[in-house]
Formats: sequence, C-alpha cells, structure tokens
Amino acid sequence: MSYLDVPRIHFAGLFFTNPSTINNFDQSYNKSVPLTNAQGAYVSVPPGGPPAGWNAVGTAQLWIAECAVLSAVGPGGTAVSGDPIVGALVESPSPQTPKTTPDGKGFYDIAKLVDLDPDQQGRSAVYGLRIFVTLPGGGGFSGLMSVPELQDLNGRVIAPNSRSSWSAVGTWMGQITEVEWNVEPASSPFLTQFQQACRQGIAVKLTTDLHQNNFNTRLTAGNMFCYGRVLGSLGPIQTGELAQVVPGRQIATPPAPAPEAMALEAAPRPQRTHAVGTKTINDRFGGGEAAPGLESAAAVPEAAEASADPSLQWNMAPAQVSQVDGGSMLHIDLGGSLLLQGTSDANGIWSSTGQFLQDTGIAAGVLTSAGIQPLANGRQISFANQYVPLNSQNKQVDLVTSSGLVDIPLEANEVALVQNNPLVITVNGTTVLQEPANGLLIGSEPFSVRLTPGASVTVQVMARQFGQPLVGQQPVTWEVDAVATQQGSLVPSTNVSLAWNGSTDANGLAILTVSTVAQDPTLPAYRQPMDSQVYYVFFSDQAGQQVGDGNANVSVLRFQSYAAPADPTWQQDVGPVLQAYARLYPGMKGLLDIGDQATVKGFATAMLGRMSLPILDPAYMPVTRDLSPAKIAMILAWLETQVNAPSA
Repeated sequence: MSYLDVPRIHFAGLFFTNPSTINNFDQSYNKSVPLTNAQGAYVSVPPGGPPAGWNAVGTAQLWIAECAVLSAVGPGGTAVSGDPIVGALVESPSPQTPKTTPDGKGFYDIAKLVDLDPDQQGRSAVYGLRIFVTLPGGGGFSGLMSVPELQDLNGRVIAPNSRSSWSAVGTWMGQITEVEWNVEPASSPFLTQFQQACRQGIAVKLTTDLHQNNFNTRLTAGNMFCYGRVLGSLGPIQTGELAQVVPGRQIATPPAPAPEAMALEAAPRPQRTHAVGTKTINDRFGGGEAAPGLESAAAVPEAAEASADPSLQWNMAPAQVSQVDGGSMLHIDLGGSLLLQGTSDANGIWSSTGQFLQDTGIAAGVLTSAGIQPLANGRQISFANQYVPLNSQNKQVDLVTSSGLVDIPLEANEVALVQNNPLVITVNGTTVLQEPANGLLIGSEPFSVRLTPGASVTVQVMARQFGQPLVGQQPVTWEVDAVATQQGSLVPSTNVSLAWNGSTDANGLAILTVSTVAQDPTLPAYRQPMDSQVYYVFFSDQAGQQVGDGNANVSVLRFQSYAAPADPTWQQDVGPVLQAYARLYPGMKGLLDIGDQATVKGFATAMLGRMSLPILDPAYMPVTRDLSPAKIAMILAWLETQVNAPSA
C-alpha cells in the first residue's frame, strides 16, 4: 500500500544533478538575445548579463551516489536487526557506478532531468532512474522507476537571503513494477519477506534537499557543486494505486494558526493571485536558480527567515494506516516536513549539518470535538538518535536512519478515532500540522501532459476520505488558465477542456479526459519562438478549496500545428531547429554538436536511434523533448535519408 506500508526499506545518501539552465528563460529562445558576454563567456541570470542561468553547460544528468540502506521495518512493523539488508548499497547508473545491461553488451543510460517548459519548472521529471540494491555478500534487486515529477516543493533551511535549491526540499514518488530479484532466502530473511510483499512491485519515495547550485563550490570539499542529500524509502504497492499519490492521508499546515504559532515566514506557494483584474502565477513558474532536482529554482520558495520559534513551521506530511499482525498501525512521513538550520561562511556559501531543527518533543494525535487526544504510542517521536554522519568529499552531511518515517501501533480504542477524525502533529503541545476537517485527500497523475492540436489524453484522479476510498464521486472541479505575458499573467482559457469519464471506483479512482482544440490559438509574442503554449489546470474540491501542493494539478504543453515538407532539407527545415537547440544546450557540444550539418550527418544513425525511442526512455535525446511530434517526425525523415544515402 505505498512506500509507507511494511515491510519497508530506508536508505539515504547523496544525489547529483547538473541541468542545463539556459532553457529556463523564455527570452533565451529568441535568437536575437545574446547568451554570452563580449568575451564569449556565459553569464548568470539577469540583471547584469544574458539569460544563461547558473549552469549553462549542464547535461541534464541525475544519479544517486554514496547511498546505503540504513534501516528496515519488517512485516510486523518492528525494526529489522542483524539482517544484511542493513548496509546494502543503493546505486543508480552514474559515471562512478556504471551498470551493464542484461545482455552484457552495453551499459544502462544515466537518468535525465527534464522540465516540461520554461513556464513550468515546478514539476521537474526524472526519466530513467534505475535503482540497484546490493547486499554486502551479493544478491539483491533492481528495477526501473516510473517517471516521477517533482512535488511538495517547500522551504527547508533557515538561511536568510538564500534563494536556491540548497534551501528547498522536494519529493519524487514512483513505482518499480518490473523488479529483477536475486534473492537467496538464507542470505537475507528480510529480503525474502520483502519480495513476497512486493508481488505488484515496489513503491519509491525520494526526499531531496540541500542541492548545492553555487558554482563557487565546485572545488569545495564536503559541499560540492551539484550534489544534494536524498532520503529514500521503498515499500510494497497494491492494485488500484497511483504511482505519485499516497493512498492514505495528508497532514497539512493548520488552517488558521495563532500568531504566536507562526514561527517562520511561510514559504510562498505557487497559487494564483489576483491583481488589476488579472491572475498571475508567482515566480515558481518563471526563471531563476535551481530547486532540488529542478532545472530552475524558479520554483523555489524563499529560504525560511528566523523569527520567534522556528520549530513551529512545518511542511505537509503524508500518512497511512495499515493492518499489521492483526492490529492497526499509523505510518507518518515527516522526512520533508521538518526544517534545518543553515550557516554561512565568510564567502557567503551556505552549509548545513542536515539535522532537523526540531527532533524531539514531537507527538501525533487526533483532533476530536473534545480537543486533541494524543496517541498512546505517538507521544514521544524523536529523531535525535537517528543521525548518521556522511563524511564525503562531495558533501558532509548527516543522514537519517528512518528517512523521517514514523510507525505508530494503534491501541484498540484508537482505531475508530483515527478512522473518523483529523490527524494532528504537535511540538511541545503546539499544533504544527493538522489534517483537513473533512479528511479529504485528492491527488492526480500525471502532473504534466503534452498535446498536439485536436488531441486528448487521460489523467487519473484518486479521492480518499480519512484514508478510505471515496466511491461514486466526481470529486473535483477545475479552472484552466494560460500564461498571457512573460510576466506571468494568467487568463482563463477554453483552448484546453476536461471531462469526466464516469465516477470514482472502489479504489477511489476516476478518469478525466484532457482535450485541446484543433484550431491553433494566437501565441503571445514571447512564446512564438517556442511554437507552443502552456496551460495550467487547477483543481478545487466540492467545498471550493484548492487541491494539491499549490502547483498546477495538471500542466498542458500544447504544440502548434506544423506541416512538414515532403522532402525536408537541412538549410530550410532541419538545421534551424537543431541549431536552436544547440544554442540552448551548449553542454551537448562536447558530446555531439547537433548544430553542425557535417557532424549530424556523420552521427545520423545514432541520432535516428535515439530520437526514435519512446519519450520516456532515458536514452531519448533530452534536448528535443519540447519539440512537437510533427517536427520530430520531420527530423527523423531527414535523418533516414542520410542513413540510406548511397556512399560517396
């Protein structure tokens, strides 16, 4: 029942991502805008230089590094002891840890990090993250994670005036549905139990923070450029679940906290605002630095500013109740909820121990008409003894043995209370998180879709109430907005429409069809070089409350119509497209200069193979993911003529 259920594995370590940042800025697509200064050097974000961002020559790679299993929870809900699963390596393909394909003839591609569009950078997707768990004596399991999109992006570190991926936290959720097992029961009894529980596959949760995007740290031992921390969890999935939605509950910020409880300035959320009769998206959808695992920190909230009591401002926590050994157990994920303290050196470079600012005095309870009733086994939640130092050249930081997850056995008299009342998290008696009074959790996937004129796709919606499926409902309404100006003004749009395909089933799942008109809209001037438009779909529940993490519930990248020539040429058709992307992704030139005709001809077979792959494949050429299918087909047709051309 998701990564929160048992049996469960916790691992932690580092992640690395080096996205290209030129394409974070709409104006970078305008060929008349210079990307370098007079000396030919890429310069950081405006003002003061061309729009190249903090990592102009990045190559969009992502991998996990120096990770190990720090703890595990058995089927009975108790910690595993003496099993070799604890200490097992957790890896993904990387330059340091290449992984051979089953036929032994090649290597798996390194995962790629891709944003949907410069105007939607809050849903960074990871393509092709393949996870390997290897026991000390050999054996283990591996598999390809479904494509996760960033969610629950929030402030993480108390670091005044810091606005970057280093000060934020975000999560990726997905599933490994085709697992390759190499398990010997005698070597790891736990892993045998885990395999039996994961017949449907493995649910994956990655909480990422402290991603260092300050270029001046590229030679700083222990705080290296492009490295961050990851806290991971693996658990069993069941039929009827969505890869990116916990089939349980959500404990969020209290609806109306007292002034004395507001310890930190709340991190701005990407919700719509109204000004002078128009709606604008805040800068989570615009250009900036980088969020955790993001290409841009356009979606990163301001770092938390310290005030009276910084221990009382928390981020949302997922929760779930499961049946364990004939009883009930409440699982809560606080891994992305708690804040951290940051420190700055004389050069203005920030660092953090990674320890939670508040790691004791935490309690879980239920809000009843008589007030908060603490759960008997949830009165003393502590992380103070869970820190494991990672002394790495790449990052010196403390890891957390449980990845921030908490398991609370429920007493017999508490089961009905939890089933029918909001969950509450308190710190020394003060409420910091509270489930909505109606107990609703509504999630959807995918978060982002691509549409050609007149086409449609489907999106699934999951509805739960106090953790139970909401059956026979159409639980959300929606509003569709388009970006009207480069400043982020939003206007309602009918170019994208949604319709229900029935009501929620026994699992609380329903399907929405997302469609777009066949006739091309007139694009804003700044969008014309991109030949596409982004639309944002915002869900509201039946009470009119916005649903989700504040970002758009569904983002639609709609391509304009394109009539490909019967016989495309490099000069008129292929060259202008590929040269534009060579300009936007200069880091590719060291691998393959796609803007040079002779180079492309020489590598036509390789390019044809890469661009013919499914878009979800990590080997698919990442720089062309925001090209319309019609333009891709045109380029493929030209490449085929080069491959089949007679030799000179």
